[in-house]
Amino acid sequence: MQYKYILYLEKSNGDFVECTFYAVKCTFLAHFFQIYFLYSHNPEIMKVLICDDKEEEANALAVLFSSLNVENVVFTDTVHAFDYICSGAKIDACFLDIVMPEINGIELAEKLRQNNFDGKIVFLTASNDFAHESYKVKAFDYLIKPPTLENITGVLKSLEEASKDNDTDGLAVKTQGSARVILFRDISHVEVIDHVVYIKLSDRSIIKESTTFGEMAERLLQDSRFARCHRSYIVNLNEIAVVSNREIVMKNSAKIPISRGYSQVKDEMLKWMFKKK
Repeated sequence: MQYKYILYLEKSNGDFVECTFYAVKCTFLAHFFQIYFLYSHNPEIMKVLICDDKEEEANALAVLFSSLNVENVVFTDTVHAFDYICSGAKIDACFLDIVMPEINGIELAEKLRQNNFDGKIVFLTASNDFAHESYKVKAFDYLIKPPTLENITGVLKSLEEASKDNDTDGLAVKTQGSARVILFRDISHVEVIDHVVYIKLSDRSIIKESTTFGEMAERLLQDSRFARCHRSYIVNLNEIAVVSNREIVMKNSAKIPISRGYSQVKDEMLKWMFKKK
């Protein structure tokens, strides 16, 4: 017998998100930790499009995505799905049923690629008979119908990793006579102490950089993910966990002061969050 479980997860801003799923008793903890992993490792909300002519199956998939904090939009016909994507709506991945009337999922994917859609495409299918056709449209993955919470979790983790792999912007730094490239996504914040610049990474490691803080600020602030909150600190907006009136807590637990002259960092964080949606 399956039971209905409802989890209430508290976000860093104090809001609660309701996650609903169905499972037998012995698999409850497995589902719980799958959901916890996605919340703790994927704080930015992903948005996906579902296109399946079978409304009941499309809505069932949407429920699973919603339980994992994945924003989704559902279409039961390819024409409206195509128009929505081409309108410029932000879509991280499309989940397309292959077998549909008039235009099937493969043909829809071809039209999307012809119109310069570069997002990820995941096909919903009952078999892998369409593997050759899907290769031409650079399909990211498959979900065998009916999809399970476990399968969806695996695909979402792969999408997250692929998104990180595409984020390759960074800066070259000199350390102890050698040079290396630090990816922006790996930087938590930068701090200057007694005129020495320290790059603090999200894994809590520290790199001492032989440059001035002004030069470092000029390089980092060209990227919109960075903001200055104090004359001695620059933070990565993606790495912020909590913001209060006078302090920022980073995801690696570092606490950064906000000085009066840089209180606009809170507004910059909000703008960045809306930009990412």
